[in-house]
Amino acid sequence: MAAGGREICRQLCRHRRAVLVTTIAMLVYDVCQAEDAASLGRAAVCTIMAMPAAVLDSLYGKLYHRASFALSSSGLLLAVLQEAMYGNGRLLSSMAGGALFGLLMLIVFVVGRGSMGFGDVCFAAGLGTFIPPEQIVQTFFLTFLLGGLAALMVCLSRAVRGMQPADRIPLGPFLTAACLLSILHGQQMMRWYLGGY
Repeated sequence: MAAGGREICRQLCRHRRAVLVTTIAMLVYDVCQAEDAASLGRAAVCTIMAMPAAVLDSLYGKLYHRASFALSSSGLLLAVLQEAMYGNGRLLSSMAGGALFGLLMLIVFVVGRGSMGFGDVCFAAGLGTFIPPEQIVQTFFLTFLLGGLAALMVCLSRAVRGMQPADRIPLGPFLTAACLLSILHGQQMMRWYLGGY
């Protein structure tokens, strides 16, 4: 969704405590769970750049294109720095991850016919720059698994209270959570799934 920088800053200032607490909590988790410096760097930068947008999405149901652009730019810049440090082809991997995750979400956007917004597609493309391409499909399924479980809990909670089910549940927080889980635990999850853990 197009929005001016002032509107985004105003919303971030209004909810600065929620953004700050959530971001710090996730950074602590990143530090405790990262296996190496490269994954810690990806998880930390992704957390700092994505968490404010995810919090605003949970509050307003909007993912801003400016935030998604900043997210993808930071992912590509980090990939350039990591490629210079480690020389492992990280830039090409980052570009492929962003394109693949964005494409998968674009397919859902087209097939879903309004079930999610285009902001989710752009946000997913930005998050994909932090994820290795071989873990994109895993992240994609994990996003909808987490979102589906949350939707089920919300529906059950509202049914118990005698309320109507919620019309929409923001996808941004689940995209962010799935991305961070894939960065930090993607290989372990894949080994567990394949039965080798």
